[in-house]
Amino acid sequence: MRRFFGRHALWAETSAARKKLTLNRSDRMSSRALRFVALLVSAPSLLLAQGPRKVITQDTYDIWRSISQPTLSANGEWAVYTLTPTVGDGEFIARSTSGTTEHRAPRGWTGRPLTSVTGTPFSAAPARITGDSKYAVFLRYPTKAAMDSARARRARPADQPKNALSILSLADGRVTSVEKVRGFEMARDGGRYVVYQVDADSTPAAAANGARGGAGAGAAPRAAGAGALAPADSARPAARRKDAGAPLIIRELATGSEVRIEGVTNYVLDDNERWLVYSVTGADSLGVDGVYARDFATGTTTALKKATGNYRSLALDEAATQVGFVTDADQWKDSTPRFALYHASLGAKGRAPQPATLAVAAHAPVLGEGQRIAERGGVSFVKNGGVLRFNVQPVPADSIPADSLAENAVVDLWHWRDTRLQSMQRLQVGQDRNRSYAAVWHVTSRQARRIANDSMPNIQLSDDGRTAVVVTNVPYQIDAISGEGGNDIHVVNTVTGASRVVAKRVRGSGQLSPGAKYITWWENKNWQVHDIAANRTRNVTEMIHNFSFEREIHDTPSEPTPWGVGGWTNGDARVLIYDRYDIWEIDPAGVAAARNLTDGEGRKNNLTFRLADLDPDERAYDASKPLMLRAFDNATKHAGVYRDRVGAATAPERLVMAPKSWPVLQKARKAERYLVARADHREYPDLWTGESLDRLTKITNAMPEQAQYSWGDVELVKWLNGDGVELEGLLYKPEGFDPSKKYPMLVYFYEQLSDNLHNYTRPAGRNIINPVVYNSLGYLVFMPNIRYTPGYPGPSSVKSIVPGVQSLIARGIVDAAKVGIGGQSWGGYQTSYIITQTQMFAAAVPNATVVNMTSAYGGIRWESGVERAIVNYERGQSRIGGSLWEFPERYIENSALFYLDRVTTPVLFMANDNDGAVPWYQGIEFFVAMRRLGKEAYMVNYNGDAHNPRKYANQKDIDRRMQEFFAAKLLGAEEPEWMKSGIPYVEKGRGR
Repeated sequence: MRRFFGRHALWAETSAARKKLTLNRSDRMSSRALRFVALLVSAPSLLLAQGPRKVITQDTYDIWRSISQPTLSANGEWAVYTLTPTVGDGEFIARSTSGTTEHRAPRGWTGRPLTSVTGTPFSAAPARITGDSKYAVFLRYPTKAAMDSARARRARPADQPKNALSILSLADGRVTSVEKVRGFEMARDGGRYVVYQVDADSTPAAAANGARGGAGAGAAPRAAGAGALAPADSARPAARRKDAGAPLIIRELATGSEVRIEGVTNYVLDDNERWLVYSVTGADSLGVDGVYARDFATGTTTALKKATGNYRSLALDEAATQVGFVTDADQWKDSTPRFALYHASLGAKGRAPQPATLAVAAHAPVLGEGQRIAERGGVSFVKNGGVLRFNVQPVPADSIPADSLAENAVVDLWHWRDTRLQSMQRLQVGQDRNRSYAAVWHVTSRQARRIANDSMPNIQLSDDGRTAVVVTNVPYQIDAISGEGGNDIHVVNTVTGASRVVAKRVRGSGQLSPGAKYITWWENKNWQVHDIAANRTRNVTEMIHNFSFEREIHDTPSEPTPWGVGGWTNGDARVLIYDRYDIWEIDPAGVAAARNLTDGEGRKNNLTFRLADLDPDERAYDASKPLMLRAFDNATKHAGVYRDRVGAATAPERLVMAPKSWPVLQKARKAERYLVARADHREYPDLWTGESLDRLTKITNAMPEQAQYSWGDVELVKWLNGDGVELEGLLYKPEGFDPSKKYPMLVYFYEQLSDNLHNYTRPAGRNIINPVVYNSLGYLVFMPNIRYTPGYPGPSSVKSIVPGVQSLIARGIVDAAKVGIGGQSWGGYQTSYIITQTQMFAAAVPNATVVNMTSAYGGIRWESGVERAIVNYERGQSRIGGSLWEFPERYIENSALFYLDRVTTPVLFMANDNDGAVPWYQGIEFFVAMRRLGKEAYMVNYNGDAHNPRKYANQKDIDRRMQEFFAAKLLGAEEPEWMKSGIPYVEKGRGR
């Protein structure tokens, strides 16, 4: 092993003398004029040199706003979005796309960072615009001040501030609010009504026109009162419980008149605002329970089924002519009632809905022995409405009372033939208990059939529901442990039940085409297409010579994946397939020759073209209309949009191409109007709009305060790695960068980051090096790409990164004595390894690092429960290429632990004890070894937190410590107290 170290020890210091570094022409010219002067300054003097702009601090992170959930109205005349700070109250904004009119309304506390390590990140519900583009409707949340006050006084849940519904009139900006609203729905193409639920204890507001629950012929009867106790019912076991209902309000947007319906548990409305279907549970069991359909046009309500019980999984077909649901009403008096599937016809226009009829009984033979209809498995119609899909699941086993386990052994048995480790089973126990399998009920023939089961669990249904594709990896789950798994693909006729195998043990997963004529999958470096009617499989890419459809840049010891399928054209006429650069249109029937849709312009000009899906409601592309293509220049990193046509013999038409990124690209549903976000390193991703992508108008100015802060620039740099291969990376430079000075520099990396040249980075702080923040503090930040040699990830990182740093030192812009390095996770591993091979770095922060591949190899990724051996080491990111028994030397040679005696770099690193990706004991091994060797090391453990800290206070804490550590080691700042004397256990949590 030491022979390996001898070959690579201090490689960086000698490689420059052996190999001439290559610089860009502009770099060579500028380097001749550089003055090599020492920059012996402290952090404050660095900041003074930048001018009057503010330095970005942790307080700055909190105020930085984001534009979230931008969307266009159907007619394209309005763009709406939420403007929210990292911490604090947000604002809803509606902006005219053709003028300067803008309406604003409070959105409440939308900037909610996590305050605990177990919480769920908050995301505001998207605003909705009515189909007629007249109103914007959204939830308004309590303010941060109100929530803080409730927390301070320890308010009960019932007394906590509640959400409200806000209705904004786009014509005049008037906002109407309704308090204590749980959620709402609107018809996509409607505009007359909004339907919302309020808390069960809400009292009806005074009606302007006197309309209330029960209005209209046949209205559902109301419960005796919200929260009323049900009278004793000797015919029903006391243990039976009903789903909790809440009042449902139907509000007419133009007039404000409302209808209130009590005890609603579920509701759904169709896209065209014709029907509202809802289920009701009455607290007093007076026969109110049931499913009802309300005709929006007449206000008439019809009972589809009325009987005591629970009603779940309401479904409307796309044409709004049918309803499906499940209920246990038929067996409500049984001790363990099961659910049955019901179907109802809403009738053609002008005809009254028909009562629901039993489709599949609770004990129907088609379900199978020991099976039941899944009560929460979902019910849905296929696109054309001919088939109702539902789910079947095993009857649950009797639960074991906890007190019966007191005297028994409670044991996990890890069996060598288990397809899933006990650790995975533990995490997936909820999924296993609720797992269900697809079945179908044909509306016309009224026949039901199970399609999926535990050996063939995953299906795709055609739009008419008559064809199903089943993909299963079950036969190969044991083989998958060693990386030799696969999938079988079956096609099933859901009418007759006939099934046949289409492909065996393929690496890819079969996908049904939108028209259900074909199945596609990836196998043996080519795309296969199976013609279902003809029962014939064709390799559709093998005749396209000199082109690869697999990822030729794949660099892990696993089978390369394909670039992918972009989609299909209408009628399954063409399948659109990607290579690295271009898009191919291929006739799946094999009649027409394959042709390059983008006419080879991508490969010729080093551009990557990909389809832009601007109509998510359509499953296939209309070949008669232009296709919008996203484009990326792999050399300059410019991005933009092109236009092309299927079958066109002309090159793609460029609409816009610029040194920008375009994180948002939308089109109005019913108008030729676009909404985009445009950004680069300095340009905030504000919204722009226009009738053409080459003529856009900016309509937001979300973060004008950015101009007050020090903000640098970024450039693409290139160099030769240790094998003479040209690499590229990003160099972020402080504002006012002076090429005649030498700056302190931080190096941060992962694998390939240079494509982010024109991306916007918001100031933020956590366990990574944010280039905007550190530029503001006076550092250069270098993000180099890495080229990997299979079997040697550690040396690959050294051979890539160290020459890159040397090339920048050679330009005279880097103080060689003030270079720090840091990374997170895989970047942390590489950082810990690199500092064992070079003395170049004066400080290192290898967070969540693996230092010993031999001990990490046999571990578990506890967040998913999978073993690390295959996922990480043999075939995955660690790129060793085989097992510990095949290549023991590689596991040792690539592990920093065995070379820590050579380290001269001080380290600070984070290792959290609830890290589900990297075992925190890797941090223990690292720290104990460094301490034993007398090396300077500081380990931070955020108790109970994850691989990347979830709690916002922890994120800011590690960010602060990283800044203080680098300042002390690279800028000569005074060491903080925690570096001088640590934090005694008895002083934990006191802000030290």
